[in-house]
Amino acid sequence: MKLHYLGIALFAIGLGPVTAATAPHTHWSYTSPTGPDEWGDLHKDHALCNSGTQQSPINIKANTPGVLPALDIHYPAGPVVVKHHGHSLEVTTENKGYVALTSGNYNFVQLHFHAPAEEQIEGRQYPFSAHLVHRDASGNLAVITLLFDVGAKNKALAPLFASMPRHEGDSVILSKLDLASLFPAKRDYYAYMGSLTTPPCTEGVRWQVLKVSGTVSAKQLKAFKQLFPMNARPIQPTNGRMVKFGG
Repeated sequence: MKLHYLGIALFAIGLGPVTAATAPHTHWSYTSPTGPDEWGDLHKDHALCNSGTQQSPINIKANTPGVLPALDIHYPAGPVVVKHHGHSLEVTTENKGYVALTSGNYNFVQLHFHAPAEEQIEGRQYPFSAHLVHRDASGNLAVITLLFDVGAKNKALAPLFASMPRHEGDSVILSKLDLASLFPAKRDYYAYMGSLTTPPCTEGVRWQVLKVSGTVSAKQLKAFKQLFPMNARPIQPTNGRMVKFGG
């Protein structure tokens, strides 16, 4: 999941970071010789990418106990900034929303995308995903993953797909994006403890992966992949971690 090196790290987290603010500006990518298999060797601060025991993403088994309450999300619609960070598009807003989890409230930090999706459910890999990165008052991270199949055009994301910045460092302002409209009506989800999915692969991240997927059109997915042909970390060992179900 990136903030830029709060971007790349938070992105990393897909937030890629709690430690994003202090992460080293080491070049990494999704292909050798700077790809996922090499991340842990690129910088000493990336060691967890190789040695961590609670890494993300994982393959989620569907037969998990249902013990968690429904996701309680609060995202006011408003203008957003979309920035090309080299590894994905990052969406930020000053209309700070939040998600309420059993461990407390986590404020929205940024949204970014992966193609294909990093998380798998019962071995199935979706073609596209969105990571909504949040952080609480103590700096702890929580990420919500929205999965997407190819199908009908995604109306909520249409303004973004139509105005994507084409080059690293470029950004555009969209007059309105409604993050809540990205969520399916049924918000069942899987929850587990994991890590950022990009260097420095910091652990201790709370992941919530929605069970029900949305859709993006083939044209929308193609437009994203023209900028980012593949930006997904491979599946990591579960190592006995418990996955819980909520909704």
